[in-house]
Amino acid sequence: MRIARFFSVAAFLVISCVAVPALAQTPPANSALGLVAKSAGGHIGDPAARAGDTVNNGDSLSTENGGSMLVRVGPLSLELQGYSEAQIYRAPYGAIVELHRGAVVYSTPGGRGNIVIVASDVRVTPALLLADVGRVSMVNPCEIVVYSQRGQVDVQVGSESHLIVESKTYRVRALYQLSYREYVSPDAEDYHSYHDHRPCPPFEMAQGKPAVIPGHSHFLYIAGGAIGIATAWGVDEALESPNRP
Repeated sequence: MRIARFFSVAAFLVISCVAVPALAQTPPANSALGLVAKSAGGHIGDPAARAGDTVNNGDSLSTENGGSMLVRVGPLSLELQGYSEAQIYRAPYGAIVELHRGAVVYSTPGGRGNIVIVASDVRVTPALLLADVGRVSMVNPCEIVVYSQRGQVDVQVGSESHLIVESKTYRVRALYQLSYREYVSPDAEDYHSYHDHRPCPPFEMAQGKPAVIPGHSHFLYIAGGAIGIATAWGVDEALESPNRP
């Protein structure tokens, strides 16, 4: 009887020693993710955001009309432009941002983490090994515009993907617009159980040409050449060291 009790206690201690470190490695939902480098009319949740404020995993970020907010996550930068709203989450590769309205300018240093932008069911992933600067804007829940100013970015819609190279801009048609019941990271396994899907119509007729046939392509090339990105503080400031907010 004493021997059985001894082994039971020993087993409990072994399990506890293994489980506690594993739990300690799991960051809480509201753990610090980054910081606000600059803000003019920006908000974290309801409160106004100020330079130096902490941005936590799962925070809701927004800007007023004409506002802007620059957020840094380690070497990664994200500028939320005027009248925009997004959720930001921690990811193994850096951060993932779900855009709900407006536009974001992203910058990555190449080889040191990445920042992924999700808008409706369109997923925008900058090339990991290249320094990237680009802009993702949501015209409406079914139409997303992706511009790559520097580097390359992979854009995925359903099973279709397209590599957008430097200085190119594409209109991207989402398969579905989403109606959210609760916000969770787009990387979560049960992500799609937290919102409803409504099909998006195909591209509208443009310049007298027929719409793109559904199922053939969700990408429409709309611009060439370096059109540049207009930001509140300039792309150079967005690429500064995160130690200089």
